[in-house]
Amino acid sequence: MRVLIIIAALLVIAVFIRLMVVFKDKIAFFSTGLENQFKFGEVSTLWRLAKHCDLEDPMALYVSVPALNRCISDVITKSRHNGTENSFKIQNFLSKLYKFRTRIALVADGKRGLESTKSLQKDQRLRIILPGKGVFFSRILNSGHEMVISLPRQDNIIKYRGEEWVNQDIHVYFWRKGDAGYVFDTTVVKSGIFLGQEALFIRNSSELLRTQKRQSIRCECKIYAQMFMIKTATPDFNAVDDDGGFKCLLEDISEDGALIRIGGKGRNNVQIKLQFTLDEVFIMMFGVIRSVEYNAAMNQSRLHFECTHIEPAMKNAVLSFVYNVIPQEQKEMHEALAGTEEDMKEAGDTEETLNQNLPEGMEVPVFDPNQSEDDILKEIQ
Repeated sequence: MRVLIIIAALLVIAVFIRLMVVFKDKIAFFSTGLENQFKFGEVSTLWRLAKHCDLEDPMALYVSVPALNRCISDVITKSRHNGTENSFKIQNFLSKLYKFRTRIALVADGKRGLESTKSLQKDQRLRIILPGKGVFFSRILNSGHEMVISLPRQDNIIKYRGEEWVNQDIHVYFWRKGDAGYVFDTTVVKSGIFLGQEALFIRNSSELLRTQKRQSIRCECKIYAQMFMIKTATPDFNAVDDDGGFKCLLEDISEDGALIRIGGKGRNNVQIKLQFTLDEVFIMMFGVIRSVEYNAAMNQSRLHFECTHIEPAMKNAVLSFVYNVIPQEQKEMHEALAGTEEDMKEAGDTEETLNQNLPEGMEVPVFDPNQSEDDILKEIQ
């Protein structure tokens, strides 16, 4: 008898585990929705919508305006095809979706944003700065009272053992799929083994900041150069000029521009070429003066120059100079941001999709809170 009870218990456990595996995506979807103060009926509506639209990642509906736009467009397209677009049911269903979109847009534009790292999902990619040691790659293994992450690697190599991370203050960068990049500061609490993997346990945080799009690194400098006016629509990128240039001073430089000081009053939107030597490498940069700061008392101008063409070898020489001048902290931040941009592309997100226009027909909602979604979904199918 006791054996039968044990067997029955094991069968129940096995069935439970099987159900958890089969419905894990749905469970995670509903849990996330309820944690974000959506009502159960609202979560149910979003789940049906995601499945109806064959959305690869239903979780994107909580964070991605483009994902919700796509689903709304799908509803509108199918209802137009079926001639039901202006029906009472379809309009009221769209009204609910518009309300969801407004809530999600508040997250996307930073008015609410990600409130805590506790809501981050397993396998979220992380870029971790250990000050003075560089940028490391890791993934979330579990998130609960503390966040459990894989032992960070640098260039795919484990350079520091788990105990060497304990009590270290770190900066964590990540790209949240369908949303944005974030950064938070935290502390490594302990190291250990989690599900057979070496892991670090770090404190969760509710102090998250959105990261700005990575910009090119600029560094201050004092480099004398020659500036030449470009007088043709198709300049020769290989030609070196000897005559007709103006002496100028570069006060900062990056791979895609420079701050130039000249005598006299400069002008906007003038195409120019810069020639100078940087660590014994001859450099030519072609581009446009985007703005001018004129000091009448000194009769001098500072030109904000945008580089539109530079040969790869010359660009590398500029980057080498910049990286040897800027502080280590700035190098690490730039590398971490570059990593999160790679993660953004890996997630299938782009600036273009995140900023796409709203689908047609989203300006005239009529809301009826008692409307059932089941009949509507059947109707548009």
